Amino acid sequence: MRAETHDETDLLETLARKNAVLQAINRIFHEALGATSDEALGRLCLAVAEDLTGASFSFMAELTPARDRLHDLAISDRAWKVFREVWPDGAETMVPTHLDLHGLYGRVIHDDASLIANDAAAHPDAIGTPHGHPPLQSFLGVPLRRQGELIGVIGLGNRSGGFRDIDRLAAEELAPAIVQALGGKRAELALRESEDMRRVSMELVPAMLWRTDQSGNNKMSESQWADLTGQDERTAADWGWLEAVHPEDRAATEAAFRRSYTCNESLEQQLRLRDRDGEYRWFLMRQVPRRAAASSVTHWFGAATDVHDMHLLEERQRRLVAELQHRVRNILTVVRSVFARTVEAGGTLDDVADHFRGRLDALARTQAIVTQTASGNVDLENLIRDELLSVGVADGEAVTIAGPDVPLPPRAAEAIGLAIHELAINSVKYGALKRPGARLHVAWSTYADKDGKKGVRLTWTEKGVPALAISPCRQGFGTELICEALPYQYGAETQLTFAGGGVRCAIALPLQEEGRPF
Repeated sequence: MRAETHDETDLLETLARKNAVLQAINRIFHEALGATSDEALGRLCLAVAEDLTGASFSFMAELTPARDRLHDLAISDRAWKVFREVWPDGAETMVPTHLDLHGLYGRVIHDDASLIANDAAAHPDAIGTPHGHPPLQSFLGVPLRRQGELIGVIGLGNRSGGFRDIDRLAAEELAPAIVQALGGKRAELALRESEDMRRVSMELVPAMLWRTDQSGNNKMSESQWADLTGQDERTAADWGWLEAVHPEDRAATEAAFRRSYTCNESLEQQLRLRDRDGEYRWFLMRQVPRRAAASSVTHWFGAATDVHDMHLLEERQRRLVAELQHRVRNILTVVRSVFARTVEAGGTLDDVADHFRGRLDALARTQAIVTQTASGNVDLENLIRDELLSVGVADGEAVTIAGPDVPLPPRAAEAIGLAIHELAINSVKYGALKRPGARLHVAWSTYADKDGKKGVRLTWTEKGVPALAISPCRQGFGTELICEALPYQYGAETQLTFAGGGVRCAIALPLQEEGRPF
């Protein structure tokens, strides 16, 4: 149960981080509209990064064209405040330029990889801090890339308690949005030669731009629309651009735009657009009216921003929450069943507690493996080795383990894990893992039935154990699990015999996708 709670906490922390990053990205693109320079936008981005990671101060720098030095793009407002408190009479007021590629930020550039140094002074690349710079206890550096090419670095300093991997992941996920925002701002500033473009750029994040008259007839279209959709200006005119909108979104989109023109209101609408390859991507469309001196609307400016990745991330969050709820219900059902069967088997309270604890630990080990892979599948060999190691046994002269790679769906892994646990405990108490000179061989192979459905066939064979006079007189939890529960719940074929020489168990288990029996 502790492992289950830990897994749920980890997933919720991941979802919380993803949500915080999405909010930070939204804040950057929203507030970027009011930034008057890329340095001002850089300070905004750094403030968002500090709020996201808990850093006390930060800076952002860009490689020179020769790629041998750094120019600071921005130093955060918090950093300037700290500098002036430490060095009230001598603090610089301009961002430095032509910085050598050394120190901790130099290591980020040289390795093109993020760096956490929570004992900054002891790091091999530490070079100390300049005069007036506050002491640096901890450092997080994240590279900035544009189209895969390294262009700069963000450095964050002095998080209380040191930086964590979750802070690094958040900063790495925020970095592409910062690069995109800076690129957009520079393009916006370049467009300010046109007075109309200067005004509208304060209200829109430039992406695909257009201009229409009061009725929505296209007067000027930027090339991005043609590059994305394949529609030329003539085809897109007179509402022809609606043909590129997803059929499910088309009616609502047309209604929203016509209402905008009729009521002279700004518009913000999310919709799917078809690209020239026939694929649909989510875009945020925004449109604002431009007015003449007499306040009458003369034309409209609009822009569409690609938000497809954000939609995919939100959808993934929803799927993760649903999967978490499903798995929590499943594991609680299994735990209740294990507890009930353990109590029904009888024995002293201490015996019942020991058996239940062992079975709960077996489930916990399986759940821990499930969370280590994106697919949620469990490697059969690792599962078997973990269960044997839990009773202090490794393969060697007395134990052999052999079989191909088999990824088990989570529910199948829970069933096999419990079965191996019961066999291992029995062997340690009475069988091959207790008797000197006895042998245990665990083997498995895959198969396909007549319908082509895959399965795994596993055998547990003990040799060299003194013959039992009779089979155990009482059917315990392990026997019931293998002989009854696995066939009934999972469609397995099982055999369990207590023969001369030791226990022999064979399990043939179908492997089906989650959402079916597993």
